[in-house]
Amino acid sequence: MPTRDSVTAVPAFRGLWLATAAGDAARQVALFATSVILTVTLGASAFEVGLASPLSNAGALIFGLVAGTFVDRWGSRRTLIGGVWVRFIAYAIPLMAWWMGWLAGWQLLACVLLASIADTFYSAAHSAVLPAVVGRARVADGSARLQATDQVIWLLGPSLAGALVKWVAAPMLLVASAVGQLVAAAGLRRIPRDQPVPSTQQPEGFRESVRTGLRFLVRARWIGAIALAASLNNAAAGFFGASEAVFLLRDLGFSTLAYGVVTAVSGVGGILGAVITPRLGRAWGPFRTLLTGACMMPLFFALLPLSGVALQLGYGWAIGCASLSMFGFGLCIGLFGVSSAGLTARLTPKRLLARVSSTRRTFTQGAVVVGGLLGALAAQTFGATVPLVIAVAVSATQLIPLSLATRRS
Repeated sequence: MPTRDSVTAVPAFRGLWLATAAGDAARQVALFATSVILTVTLGASAFEVGLASPLSNAGALIFGLVAGTFVDRWGSRRTLIGGVWVRFIAYAIPLMAWWMGWLAGWQLLACVLLASIADTFYSAAHSAVLPAVVGRARVADGSARLQATDQVIWLLGPSLAGALVKWVAAPMLLVASAVGQLVAAAGLRRIPRDQPVPSTQQPEGFRESVRTGLRFLVRARWIGAIALAASLNNAAAGFFGASEAVFLLRDLGFSTLAYGVVTAVSGVGGILGAVITPRLGRAWGPFRTLLTGACMMPLFFALLPLSGVALQLGYGWAIGCASLSMFGFGLCIGLFGVSSAGLTARLTPKRLLARVSSTRRTFTQGAVVVGGLLGALAAQTFGATVPLVIAVAVSATQLIPLSLATRRS
C-alpha cells in the first residue's frame, strides 16, 4: 500500500503513471515492429532500416525549440491528450496500409516521424506536469518510478513482440501500439484540468518566450553541461541504433526472438538503475550518480561490436556479450536519466520548465537524429560494425562537459 508521503498516493500521479506506461509500451512495440517490418517483411536497405531510429527522434529537432512555448499556451493536459491521439493515428495508418496491401517503407518511416512529433509535444507537457503533480522535491522519486516502469516495459515488450512475430505478421504488432494510446488517454483523465492564465497577466511574446528558454539553458552551468553530455551520448546512441538491427539480425544471424530478448535485457539494467538512483543520489549526490553512469556508458557500448568476435566462440557467447552490452546501457541510462530529471526540476524555475525541457530535447534528441543519419550512411557504406565503433568514441566525449562543470564549481 502506498504511504501518505509516497508519490503513488497521489491520484493524478497514478493517472500519469498509467498513461506513461501505456505510451512507452506502445512506443517500444512500434519501434521493434518497425525494425522487423523494414528488415524482414519489406526487405529494405540498410540505409532505410537505419533511418527508423533517427526519425523516431526527429520531432524534437524540428519542433523542440517551440514545443514548450506552445505547451504554455495550450495547457499541459490538453497537449498530453492531443499527443496521445496523434500517436494513435500514426500507428493506425501503416496497419491499415498493410491490410490493404499498400504498405511501403516510406509510408512506415513517415508515420514514425509523425509519432516522433507527437512525442516532442507530449514530453514537453509531461516535464511541466510531473513537478506540479508530485512537487518539485519529489521529482526524482516520481521520475524513478516512471523510468523503472519504462524499463520493465522495455524488458518485456521486445521479447514478447519477438515471440509474437513467430505467430502473427509483424505489422499486426501495431495493433497493440494503437490500443496503448487508448489506455494512455484513459489515464490522463486523472490529470487536473489546465488552469486559465489570469487576464491581468500579459503573455510573453512567442519569439521572446523561445529565446528565454534557450537563454536559460545556455547560461545555467549545471543544466547546460548535463544537456551537452546527454546530446553527445545520444549522438552515440544514434550511431548505435542505426546499425544495431542490421548487425544482430543480418551480420550475426540472430533470430527475431533472440533479437527481441537481447534488446529487452536493457530493461533489466534500466530497472536496476532507476531503483538504485534515488538512494545513490541521497548518498553520493545526484551529480556524482549521473557522472558514474556517464563513465560506464562507453564501456558497455563497446561490448556490442565485440559480440561479433564472441560469435567465433559460439552462438551463445555472442548472445551473452550482446545482452551484457544492453544490460549496461540500460543501467547507465537509469543512473543518468533519473539524476538529470531531478537536477533539472530543482534548478529550473517552474514557469520555464516546459520551455527548458523542450529546448533541451531539441539538442539531446536532435543529436540522436544526426548520429542516426550519419550512422545509417556509415552502415550502408562501410558495414554495420563501423557505426558501433564510432558510437564508443562519441560516447566517451560526454565526460568533457561534465568534467569542466565540476572544475568550475
